[in-house]
This record gives sequence, C-alpha cells and structure tokens, in this order.
Amino acid sequence: MMKQEEGQGEAKRKASRRVWRATWRQTLTTLTIGWDLALPIFGGVLLGHYLDRQLGKGYVFTMGLLVLGLGVGMYNVTRTLQRELRRDQFRVRYRTQQQEEENAERF
Repeated sequence: MMKQEEGQGEAKRKASRRVWRATWRQTLTTLTIGWDLALPIFGGVLLGHYLDRQLGKGYVFTMGLLVLGLGVGMYNVTRTLQRELRRDQFRVRYRTQQQEEENAERF
C-alpha cells in the first residue's frame, strides 16, 4: 500500500514538472516572438532617425528603415513560429510512437 502511494506521488510530481516546463517554454517563446518583432522595428527607426539628423534628409531614412524593420521583424516571427510548429509536430510523433510501443508491449 505504501509503495503504491509513493509511486502515485512520484507520478504527480513528474506530471507537475512537465506542466511547468511546458508553461515556461510557451512563455519564453511568446517573449521571444515579441522581441523578434520589436527590436528590428525600434532599431530601424532609431538608426534612421540618427542618419536623418546627420545627413539632413528629413524622414527618408527613418521611414525606409521602419519598413525594413517591419519586414525583418515579420520574417523573424514567421521563422520562430515555424520552428515551434516543427517542434510540436516532433513531440506529437514521439508521444504517439511511445504509446504505440507501450501498447505493443502490453499484448
């Protein structure tokens, strides 16, 4: 009886760790997506503003580098999302394979 309770407690702890890891992974992915979008935009505007002030060109560089920053940011977000989708697909395939192996062992 005691060993069974210990086994259940260990299973609950492992499940809890998996949930926390998944939560943190999703949180960090979300933060990464935000930074991947924001930094190129902000950096482009900042560099464009600096160049416009140095060269006296109005807002030519600011607007141009803003558009470039938007493009780079969207590319970064797309790449990050594709990587996460591939990772999730791999996890699903791995879990399915493990479940099939466990089912095969039972019979």
